[in-house]
Amino acid sequence: MSDSESEDSDGKVSAALSRAVHQLETAVREQETAANRILALAERIYDKAPDKATRLQVEAIMEACAFQDLTGQRIRKVTRLIRYLQDNKLFSTADLPRDAPREPDRVGLTQEEVDRLLSDGKPGTG
Repeated sequence: MSDSESEDSDGKVSAALSRAVHQLETAVREQETAANRILALAERIYDKAPDKATRLQVEAIMEACAFQDLTGQRIRKVTRLIRYLQDNKLFSTADLPRDAPREPDRVGLTQEEVDRLLSDGKPGTG
């Protein structure tokens, strides 16, 4: 492999890792936003709850939102690992999966991707 091919390969790997980090960071932000919204709404319901049973159910919803903190911590660890690998050039293009995203970053999902996610990947269920 020539020097220019190696540099091109390094650039592809770096770009793929940058996209992966961006996607993970976006996922964490969206998760935090959703959890915060759920908690704010649950607090409003809790304050107006007519009885103890309802308050206990709302508390359970609020406790369930702890998933966001735990998954956010795990995703941030993966993000740090990817950045470390990227900074230290510990990957080559041969290490990338064949289906690694190669298109430029875009904001959000396409309608097709949303439909596929909502249908759980099963044709005709979306």
